Amino acid sequence: MPPSFVNIGAWIGDDVMVDSHVLVGSCAQIGDRVHLAAGVQIGGVLEPPGARPVIVEDDAFIGANSGLFEGLLIGRGAVLGAGVILTGTSRLFDLVRERVLEGTPQEPLAVPPGSVVIPGVRQLDGPFARRHGLGGSTALIVKDRDPGTDARVALEAALR
Repeated sequence: MPPSFVNIGAWIGDDVMVDSHVLVGSCAQIGDRVHLAAGVQIGGVLEPPGARPVIVEDDAFIGANSGLFEGLLIGRGAVLGAGVILTGTSRLFDLVRERVLEGTPQEPLAVPPGSVVIPGVRQLDGPFARRHGLGGSTALIVKDRDPGTDARVALEAALR
């Protein structure tokens, strides 16, 4: 199995599944019973002093090739689909509650507990972007975690 790396100062909870090619950056905090699928990148922070680490709370599932950076908080039981990229200052479009969640450098983005997040595209504004049909990547909350979601992520529990 290809290697994974947990950098200095990172904290990993109990019963965490770390798949191949995962990087958990310095000072990141990963809760209990989290699954980090293949290729996940969790950003680290050593400086500046006081900068916030990425925090993934208990029972979350982070899909393959996802990237979490800049002080982002992933709430308890959240499920991120493959390829979701989020930073502490990302905009997260909540299709369930019809709202936009945003982070700032002072108060990084928090993905609500139990949210199911997938990668998406939003249309870019401006004449050039419209003329060429350009879109930018974004993340979308498409539902709250339910028994169907639990069944899809249950296999990893059996593998522990």
